[in-house]
Order: sequence, then C-alpha cells, then structure tokens
Amino acid sequence: MSRARRVLPLAMLCLAALIGAAVAAPQLKRGINFEVWQTWTGRDTFLATDFDRENFPDWMGRVDDRQLARLKAEGFDFVRLDIDSAALLWVGDDGAGPLIDRIVAATERLQAQGFVVIVDLHLLPVDGDRPEGLEDVLGTNDHEPVLWDRYLGLVTRVAARLASLPPDLTLLEPINEPNQDWSSHLRLTDHWPDQLAALRTAVRAAAPTLTLVLTGGRSGNIDGLERLDPAPFASDPNIVWTFHYYEPMAVSHAGRPWTDDVGRYLTHLPYPADRLDDAAAKRLSRDAHQRITNGGLDPKKRKKLDAAVGQALDDYRTTDAGPITIAADFQRVADWAARNNIPASRILLGEFGIFQDAADPASRIALIETTRAAAERQGFAWAVFTAGLTQPKQGFSVVGDSQALTLEPAVKAALGLTNK
Repeated sequence: MSRARRVLPLAMLCLAALIGAAVAAPQLKRGINFEVWQTWTGRDTFLATDFDRENFPDWMGRVDDRQLARLKAEGFDFVRLDIDSAALLWVGDDGAGPLIDRIVAATERLQAQGFVVIVDLHLLPVDGDRPEGLEDVLGTNDHEPVLWDRYLGLVTRVAARLASLPPDLTLLEPINEPNQDWSSHLRLTDHWPDQLAALRTAVRAAAPTLTLVLTGGRSGNIDGLERLDPAPFASDPNIVWTFHYYEPMAVSHAGRPWTDDVGRYLTHLPYPADRLDDAAAKRLSRDAHQRITNGGLDPKKRKKLDAAVGQALDDYRTTDAGPITIAADFQRVADWAARNNIPASRILLGEFGIFQDAADPASRIALIETTRAAAERQGFAWAVFTAGLTQPKQGFSVVGDSQALTLEPAVKAALGLTNK
C-alpha cells in the first residue's frame, strides 16, 4: 500500500476519535444473548422459494412485545443480538439488503423495550448443510479466505444502517469467535491483528462513531485477548473489548450432541471440581461407559472412548476448577486492560453459560453464579448465553417459561437479578 493510501484511513480514524468523544456511549451491565436460530436453518432451506425470509431473525415472528417487556423486567439492560451472518452471504449482495432491514427492525424493536442492543454478526464455522462460514472468511483450518472481501463489504453495509440508530443504544460486533491463530506460536506470526484492524476500518468507513465490540483471536477466549496489542485502536474511544468464557469445558459443554468426543458421554460432573470424590467418579465412569455402549458406535471408536473416560475424570480433577480458578482467569483480563489503560467498564464477558441437557442441576447453577460474580467483581459487563426464547429448559437456555419469557428462578438468583 502506498504512503498516500495509508494516510487517508489514519486521518479518518483521528477524525472519528474527535467526533466520538462527544457521543454518548452505551452503558452495559447485565445482558442476555438471543440465539441465532430458534429452529436451526441450513443454506438450502433458507434459499428455498417457500422459506419466509421476512421472518429474520426468526424469533421476530415467535415473540411479542409483551414477552420482551417481561424479559426486560427480569433485570437485563442489554441484548446481544446474535445474527446468522452466513445467511447474509448465502443470499448474495442483492439479497442482503432486505435481511439487513430485518436486523435493523429487530434492533429497533428491542430498543423500544428499553434494551441497549449489540448486533453480533455471529458467523459460524462451516458445517454440513451450512457452507460459506467462518473458515472461508478468515482463511482458517486449511481454507482460503475466499469470502474476506465480501465480508468486509457486508460489515460496512450493516454499520451504515446501524449508524442512524441511537448511539447510546447501539453497538456492532463485526464477527463472533474468530478462530484465527490457534497454530501461531509467536505473536509476530499472528494474522488476527491485521484482520481485526481491517474490520474496524470497514466499519469506520460508514459509521465513524458507532460503538464497536472487538475481541482477540483464538475463538475470542482470554488467551486471544491477552495476545492482542490494542495500541493501534487506542485513538478510537468507541470500542468495547470482549471475551467468552466457558471454563471448565468438561462441565459447561458435557453431553453436547454435535460432537463425538468423550465429553459427549461423560456428563453430570460436579462443580466445583473438589466435589468429585472417588464414589462420584466411580458412578460417573460407569454411566459414561454405559452411554458409550448404547451409542451404536463401531468397536474401534467405542474402545477409544472407553479408554478416554478415566483420563478425562483425572484431568477434570487436576484442574481444581472452582471460584479461585475463575477469579484468576478474570484477573488476567483485568491485568491486560490495566496494562493498556482500558477501563473495566469497556470489558464485556460476551458469553458464558452451560449446556443443561446433561448437566448436574446444582453444578449448572453454581457455575453460572460463580462466573457472573467473578465478572462483576472486576467491573466487567456480562451477557449470559443464551435466552432460549422458544425452547426453554433445553441446551444453554436460561428462560424457564417461553410464554412469559421469565427466567428459571434458580438461574435468576444465580445471575444476581433477584432484586433488580
């Protein structure tokens, strides 16, 4: 790039910083994620002529304003509005306009109920009937970044539309959990910083003062945030930095049916880890082996999983997972922020939660409460994953009644919302 071409973007960012200083910043404290789909949708289904793409995101046609008002009354002040941005790629540039209109309409509807809204372009990995995903944009997992330029254009278009909404109620998260730099051992070889800078530039071309939610690489975890040098973004006052946290994964993701590792079968682990005594380990091991036997697996796979159960139990014990380990992890985020002169109010725990279908109920509540409390002690905002708007008491849902859109009472208490 020539020096002249470099100067113009720099000038634009400096101007954005001057303007942005006078813009009312959104205030985030307690939030909830709205899931990408209520009924999972693949590309062919979405592009079929009889599919109702006017109902995008699809909770819009399933939830009324009275329900949203009741959810607001539970004590949340913001929604992280997860949008399946692959769908915007599937329809092509001409078809994206109406879908962006629907995103704006969803945002305005939530804002009318008093929510601050993070529009999260929740690009997911390529999977089965869902091509054109995260890997094709970022060039990860041996994919070429064939959709990178298109994605930058899409981000610019979304930002342009959101720029007209109230600045104190609107944020944009340009990509979810970027799976970049997992194989990079030196920060000098990381690809994500340049890609993140390009995403920020794409937004600022259309929305100089729109508040952005940005993250590190390595799927947006704490390691990714620590690896990132935020100095190139320091002149931009309208940035919130985010990370996701699901530790211990052996508890938060146990029983998930979309994978076929030992964690699918070793479920109902106690939390904290010091509750795993010998008797509990023996019982959990027996139950896991029975699930593996009943899983219809080929003998080789079954043998491999059977052998992994004992090691997985030992590994979980050695984590010492509990309030102390979570507090230590969140201190790493606080230290990163302090080193870079970023106030705690600009740090967001964007996702945390637990897959409840195969979780020990008491451990589920304990993990939610411990994680939330650790974030609040550091002064971080948080957004629990996920609402479960029309499918309560399943998956990561925290809603207990899909008609009232009220939380499960134990979850509400764990989130510290009882008296909010």
